[in-house]
Amino acid sequence: MQKVFLKSQLILILILILSGCKDEQPPVEEIVLSGDKELLEYKLEASLNPVLSDGDIIGKIQGGKIELQLPYGLDVTKLIATFSYKGEKILVGEKEQVSRTTPNNFKNAVTYAIIAEDESKIEYKVTITYSPPIPHIYITTENGVEIATKDDYVNANVTIEANGWGEDYSGKTQIKGRGNTTWGMPKKPYRLKLDKKSSLLNLAEEKDWVLLANYIDPTLMLNSVAFKIGQMIELKFTNHAIPVDLTLNGKYVGSYLFTEQVELSSSRVNINDKKGVLLELDTNYDEDFKFYSNNYKLPVMVKDPDVESDEQFQQIKSDFHRFEDALASPLFPNNNYKDFIDVESVVKFLIIYNLTHNMELNHPKSTYMYKDEGGKYTMGPIWDFDWAYGYEGPMKHFTTQRPFLEKFGHTNATGYDFFSRFLEDPKVVQLYKDTWRQFHSTKKRELLDYIDWYADRIKESKKNDYNIWKNETPYFESSVSALKKWLEDRFQYIDEEVSSL
Repeated sequence: MQKVFLKSQLILILILILSGCKDEQPPVEEIVLSGDKELLEYKLEASLNPVLSDGDIIGKIQGGKIELQLPYGLDVTKLIATFSYKGEKILVGEKEQVSRTTPNNFKNAVTYAIIAEDESKIEYKVTITYSPPIPHIYITTENGVEIATKDDYVNANVTIEANGWGEDYSGKTQIKGRGNTTWGMPKKPYRLKLDKKSSLLNLAEEKDWVLLANYIDPTLMLNSVAFKIGQMIELKFTNHAIPVDLTLNGKYVGSYLFTEQVELSSSRVNINDKKGVLLELDTNYDEDFKFYSNNYKLPVMVKDPDVESDEQFQQIKSDFHRFEDALASPLFPNNNYKDFIDVESVVKFLIIYNLTHNMELNHPKSTYMYKDEGGKYTMGPIWDFDWAYGYEGPMKHFTTQRPFLEKFGHTNATGYDFFSRFLEDPKVVQLYKDTWRQFHSTKKRELLDYIDWYADRIKESKKNDYNIWKNETPYFESSVSALKKWLEDRFQYIDEEVSSL
């Protein structure tokens, strides 16, 4: 009994000792696993993906998505992504991903799962949109004959795969060469005359259409950008620009600009097509009815309508000389010269040509103006910007920031004398300044965004075009960047120019 009591006492003492020891031990720290999990950056680098010939593709991370916009027709079966993230690891399915190393087939659904230390996860699904293909025009001439001149039409069939830019089309047409300097270049521009009025690629229906080759244009978009400026500044009857691929008699011949023919028509220059007149000022001086003006010696040609009598032609000449006499009058600008011409159209016209540095006005060449029956002369439509953007002189685009109204290289710069006259009117100068400042403040960003939009749609076409013609440069993205940088500088240049007026 004594032994049992002693044993109980010993056990009680040990419990008390152990209890005291436990109270003296430091508390054990609880290990907390991180729940951080986030995708920070995602891109496809051209250096790791040779199929990306036009540069890196930056993924847009939004919510649980990685948005990629890829060129149409790209091989996406073995793309390697570059990424950074917060978390323990990143998986696609069961396969762990290593940045700049692991390829994936993006033809299949690809979802990245980021696993945190605490084994929680977040998913990002890759969504791909492709730059839409541009329309493709197929023209087959009768008996496969060559389009050899810009004087004689050749019968042909035309088929248009619109690729989302309107309705597909198939019909009969005639085709011939067009242009002056451009017709002498290896890549030829063309004019189409359909057998019946038709709406092509969502443009208003008409018979006559133009395919511009843009052979010396490193971006294939200089005319398109100019047309966009004309539309944004609201110069009436400015053309539309649709990039297309062209196959002629079964052979792909390059990337072209599809646009309207400049003419009198209810869907083009919409004035009276019998009693109105469309004039072209051009030193090529190659229309049937033409004259040199009395005061400024301008080469004036009647583009439309067809002149049916000498009386009609003499009336056209007389109307123009009355206007020009008022402009050249010693009483200018305090006379009635504005009764003859819409000065707002002159201002918009000059701003477009200044911003693009198109010196064709100085010759002049490809310079249009029109007058409805009983109305005023109005400048437009704008046309021909291949030699713009600093090209004339250095013969290289995106170089100079010189004034566009100057007698540079022209011994008889009749266009300079004519257009400079308007800027001797203080009210026109003020309108010019106000219109420019409004355009700069409200339209600059839209214009630069349009360049990105257009470039994205033609980059594959541009690559195919270069593979045929080897003209200018294969470095499309750098050319587009040069265009945007040049325009940024041009905006600043004109700001300074306007401030000094």
